[in-house]
Amino acid sequence: MILPFSLKKFTAICALAVALCAFKTFAQPLPNAKETLGVQAAAFKISVAPNSEIIGGHLQGIQLHNETLIVSGSSKEFGYLGLFQKVGEDFLFIGLKKLATDPLNHAGGFQIAENWLAVGSEDPVGRRNSIVQLIDVSSFEKLQAPPAYTLRRKGQYQFSTAGAVALLKRKDHFLLAVGTWDCRTIDFYISNNLNPYSDDFAFEKWTTWDSREAIRRKWIDKKYGSYQNLQLTQDSTGVYITGFCRASNGSNRADVFQMNVDADPYTMIQKIASYTVQCSGNVTFRNGAGFANYNGKPSIIAVGHDLSPETQFQVFPINGGVN
Repeated sequence: MILPFSLKKFTAICALAVALCAFKTFAQPLPNAKETLGVQAAAFKISVAPNSEIIGGHLQGIQLHNETLIVSGSSKEFGYLGLFQKVGEDFLFIGLKKLATDPLNHAGGFQIAENWLAVGSEDPVGRRNSIVQLIDVSSFEKLQAPPAYTLRRKGQYQFSTAGAVALLKRKDHFLLAVGTWDCRTIDFYISNNLNPYSDDFAFEKWTTWDSREAIRRKWIDKKYGSYQNLQLTQDSTGVYITGFCRASNGSNRADVFQMNVDADPYTMIQKIASYTVQCSGNVTFRNGAGFANYNGKPSIIAVGHDLSPETQFQVFPINGGVN
């Protein structure tokens, strides 16, 4: 039996329950295009007792939200979120939050925007169905509750999946990006308000961007990856989407794209930067990666393949070039 993470256990660890709140987002987190980040990573190995209900699958995404580390994973029976709490300079496994069950047992890459976590769960066999769920992470009580909103997707083979989901809170709406199988296309949605608890809250399809039809003439290079994770960010210069992948040559690459909402679907996304990070052990961007603030520093975070018996992840601080 899978036990939900325990509030009593958490309270025993910490004097006060730490509220989950938004980390500061940044749009262009890396200083110069086409470079390898030669930084010393902080490496973590966290013991997680094996669970008989988690058979098969692997980790798919990772986010560090204040003092709480959250990973997404798939298994034969269901997708899940794994939760860890920072205690001193280390992390302690708290427990699991079960997501959708088979056939939607493939929980993918995800993103947290302020107090909302957006994660997709797809059918990895049929590849025609998926859901995207919004989960309130403003408190551990709300995190244990059912998702506040569910977007259901159904359609063409491989192009109705949801393996990489990104979420950005804007002035009066959420922008949602849903990467399909191998991120060949990205579907964009816009919400009608900022309250997923409201009865009329909904996402409306805005557009689909197709990597195979994109005009890449002004890209810094023509490479486009099978992104395991997508992250939406913004600053005064615009909106950006970053894809994290493990390239065919084994490098762990973050590709930064600038979005032009007024452009046509062929040129609305322009690649402006590309970076590689030297991961070690079984940590790779193939298993999950994203942006984080760690000890007050903008960082890239990446995770290993398995939840148990040991979860591995690394944090790469980014020095300079951050807005």
